[in-house]
Parts: sequence; structure tokens; C-alpha cells
Amino acid sequence: MILWEIKKILKSKTGLIILGLLIFLSGIMFFLKPTLETENSYRNDKYELVIDDRAGDEIAKEKFNEKINQIEQMANTYVNDESIKKIIEISRENLRFMKYREYKDVSFFKVFDHRADHPFMSVVMVIILVLIFSNIYTDEKISSVDSIILSSKNKFKVLYSKLALSIILPILIYGLYLVIAFLVTVVQNGMPVNGELEAFRIIDNGAILLNGTYTINNYLILKISTMISIFISISVFSSFFSFISANSLASISGTLIFLVLGKSCTLIKFLPGELLTILSSVNYVDLIFYPDRFIGMYCGQINVLGNSLDLTSLCNGILIFMLFMGLGLCVFTFKKILTR
Repeated sequence: MILWEIKKILKSKTGLIILGLLIFLSGIMFFLKPTLETENSYRNDKYELVIDDRAGDEIAKEKFNEKINQIEQMANTYVNDESIKKIIEISRENLRFMKYREYKDVSFFKVFDHRADHPFMSVVMVIILVLIFSNIYTDEKISSVDSIILSSKNKFKVLYSKLALSIILPILIYGLYLVIAFLVTVVQNGMPVNGELEAFRIIDNGAILLNGTYTINNYLILKISTMISIFISISVFSSFFSFISANSLASISGTLIFLVLGKSCTLIKFLPGELLTILSSVNYVDLIFYPDRFIGMYCGQINVLGNSLDLTSLCNGILIFMLFMGLGLCVFTFKKILTR
């Protein structure tokens, strides 16, 4: 059933649009590059671009020493603030477990990390997923095939295959993107080396705000896993709106409202401060456009019902909850609405 659904998508106009978007994304990937550790540029008072022409190793060593100085300053800080204490402890652990206290080439990982969650990629991925799953069932309604499906003894098999596709396809599409990104990065920056070193080496801003002593490999696994969770959640809710909507326009509108709802609620200032803090960290708009502010970062503590909770862990739990809530809503729709 799942293979049949995939073939149907590929043969449709939507399939051609998706293929075109993937080819476009693969082509533009060559230009999705961060400033490497061996490069430096800035804007002067006249807003003119000034490029540092020193040797790459010299620039890289200076940047690395600046990061070490920041971590050491934080590690040597003594305060009673619980939210700062964790950053201090993580800084001390980073210094304690540092394998090499000198610059090492991490160019591959810095570029790959930049491409793994680039906002442009995320927007294209969301467009692809919404195009697919907002039409996953409305197409059946428009062509009157839904009545045939619902009268069949295999109706649940068909419906659950569509739901399963909303989990599998985001992984396959994002996985394909990562494979292409890996190959392009190898061509441009060579094979990956030093992935066992500290994650702060590939982070430009907020190196002291990491939520743990991650290695580069662990940090990338966390980032990729989080992005997969986000994409699957969007796919599942797009499918849900397709199951309950009469046409594609209503389904896409419902999905877009769902995506911007959390961000919109942050503008409602009379909501409780704790809720606004959570929504500011875990809404889909910011996760798509500013993932590096959240993934693997320490966002502080928050008081919920008298309990002090780690905000990052709470937000990760909310992401997982949203995924399972979407799955639950789809199953409920199958059993109580479509087949009643």
C-alpha cells in the first residue's frame, strides 16, 4: 500500500513539483556555506565588506582562542543563579574533557552542520511536505474515490498506509537531502575528520550556551533527529487536515494556521509568562527559521506548577507530544469520523 501511495504521488503533478524543488535545492546547496574557521570578514563604519587576508590557520587559531577565553571566563564565574550555574558547570566540563586545546580542522562538519538545518532548506522541505500531505486524502474526495475506499474491507489498511507514509516520507526526503549535502560537502571540504571533538568548535555564536558537553558527532545526531521530528509532525498534521477537509485549499489553510499558531500566540501579552516563554522556544516558525537557537542549547529554567524544569527538555517533550497528538488525532478521525 505504501509503495502504491508513493507511485501515485510520483505520477501526479505534485510529484513533478516536488522533484523540481529537490533539484533546485540540490543545486543551490553549493552556495549554502557558513564563514569557515579559517575565514573572517566584517562590515566597517561605511558598511563596506572587509575581508581578513591573513593566513587561514592564524585566523582559525584566533577564533578558537576567543571561544576558549569565553568558556574559561564562564567556568571561573561564581554566582547563585541556578540558570547560570548549569552553563558554568557545562563550561567546566568542556575544559576538563577537551581532547586538544588547540585548533583542529572541522571545516567539513561546520559546513554540513550549516546545511543540515538551513532555514532555506527547511522552508523548501515544509513546502514539499505540505504539498504532499495536504492532498493525501482530499484528492480521493475530489475524485470520489473516498467512498470506494471507505466501503472496502481494506479501508483501515489504506488509511493507515497514508498515515504511515506521513512518517516514512519525511525521513526519506530529508535523508536524501542529507546524503546530497554530505557528498557536496566532501567535494568542497574533503572527508570528515575530528568529529569526536567538542561541538563548540563548529558554533559561531553561543558556544558557551550548549546544553551539554556534546561531541560534534553527537551534536549533529541531535540536530538531525530534532529536524526529523519537526518534519514528521508537520506531515502528520498536514495529513490530519487532509482527512477532515473537503478540499485542498481548506487542508493547506488548516496546516498553515497550525504552523503559525504558536508564533502568533507569543504576541498575546496577557497570556501567562511561563506559557509565552515556552511558546517562544518551541513554535514551528522559529524552529524552522532559527533552529540553532534551540537545538542543543541551554534555554534556562522555567517554573511550572511550582517545579523548576529545564526549558530545553520541556520543549523537546512538547515536540514529541505534538507528534503523538497528531497521530492520535488521525487515528481518532479514522475510527470516529471517516468510518462511523
